[in-house]
Amino acid sequence: MAGSFSESAFEHNSGLSSRLQALTLLADQVSEPIVIFDPTLKLVYSNSSAADIAAQCPLLREMPTDCPDSEVATPERCETCPAEQHVAKRSLNYEGTLTVHHDDPSCPFPTSFPVPGAEGDVACVVMMGTAPEDTKVWRGTLASSLFDDARASQKEHNQYPGLIGQSASMQQLIEMIRLVAQSESTVLIQGESGTGKELVAKTIHQLSPRRDHPFVVVECSSLPETLLESELFGHVRGAFTGAVTDRKGLFEEAEGGTIFLDEIADTIPTFQAKLLRVLQEGEIKPVGGNRPIKVNVRVISACNKPLTRLVEEHTFRLDLYYRLAVLPLTVPPLRDRREDIPLLVNHFLERSCLKNGRIGPSIPAATMEALVSRDWPGNVRELENVIERAVVIAHSPELTIQGIFPSHDHVDQSVDLPSMSKAARKLVEKQEILKALQETQGDKTRAARRLNISRANLYNKLKTYNIQ
Repeated sequence: MAGSFSESAFEHNSGLSSRLQALTLLADQVSEPIVIFDPTLKLVYSNSSAADIAAQCPLLREMPTDCPDSEVATPERCETCPAEQHVAKRSLNYEGTLTVHHDDPSCPFPTSFPVPGAEGDVACVVMMGTAPEDTKVWRGTLASSLFDDARASQKEHNQYPGLIGQSASMQQLIEMIRLVAQSESTVLIQGESGTGKELVAKTIHQLSPRRDHPFVVVECSSLPETLLESELFGHVRGAFTGAVTDRKGLFEEAEGGTIFLDEIADTIPTFQAKLLRVLQEGEIKPVGGNRPIKVNVRVISACNKPLTRLVEEHTFRLDLYYRLAVLPLTVPPLRDRREDIPLLVNHFLERSCLKNGRIGPSIPAATMEALVSRDWPGNVRELENVIERAVVIAHSPELTIQGIFPSHDHVDQSVDLPSMSKAARKLVEKQEILKALQETQGDKTRAARRLNISRANLYNKLKTYNIQ
């Protein structure tokens, strides 16, 4: 089964099948052994590197083979098999990180994470081993050094606030970003307005081998239909009224780098046909020109509408959709990752104070509860704007609910305020525990000391919050 993917098990879910095919496409290019199991722990994929160590894993040894080797003893299953841990969860709607690192030195696949299905269930489990030499895609730890460099740059320049988060959905998104960054395939990023799709595209570019070349953003919805083709492909002198000189298009400006086509769903069929040719042939033809020009550009596109629905409505080309969505990503809305709101609030508060020359006001528990309970239809962008406005107009050392929401339109009288307060306190406490563990490199004794609680109490809280 090495290097192949059993698609029949997921043929009922085209989105999941495409996602797994993208994963296996990348897994075939790395030296780390990688295997994928379905929820019944049946093997559905293994790359060539995994075949070399298959005999070391009981799950793989239990697979039926054409040539069973009776002389090789089947090892016993690990007492806490990482794959079984994920499958036992049944659902990804739980607190804690997605990635599991197995401490047993005899385990050939010590790192694993689940891939969610359409209903938030565990659709399959990806397990990774270590290679003799590290690759850029995976280094056997939660974060590659390349990604650490990007995070360090983020902390220094505050360029990537949308990637802040410890929620399961954000952990899964970051795992996928790490994988797709090293590929040359097209990426389709879907998500609601304000979730940070351009941010995800920038991160992919900066983690990719193209990082030293241009990253060009095209707002497809803001350009008139008559100008979009000229902007992207360029034009020759005399092609239309006002074209007094030859002009390079944005595809040529992005040579060697990445071009980000935002709101691709708002383009017309004529332009879609020409973009399809660019993706197929790797060349553009300027408006009014006859000579095609070869371009070396990676295309990342984004939309806030489900393209599959537009394809069904015949307003978006099916063949172009398949070309754009080789590696599909979905950015979760803020209401689906409320545990990340306190982290984002503190980040935006610090940045807004620095930008506006203000002394940082504190955020009382009641204010944080209100922020966590809000649905945020504008997502991360709306949260950032709300915090900056509150900082600018603040007249006290605390950000009150009235100061953040002057109209009080955030209050839902049907909400059980005591329950909401308790939930918010739990979120804050969980974040404090995660921060302490991170600062002590996982040393629970030191972490308990920092939190001013006993080691036994810390273990109870780790169990309560399902922190691995």
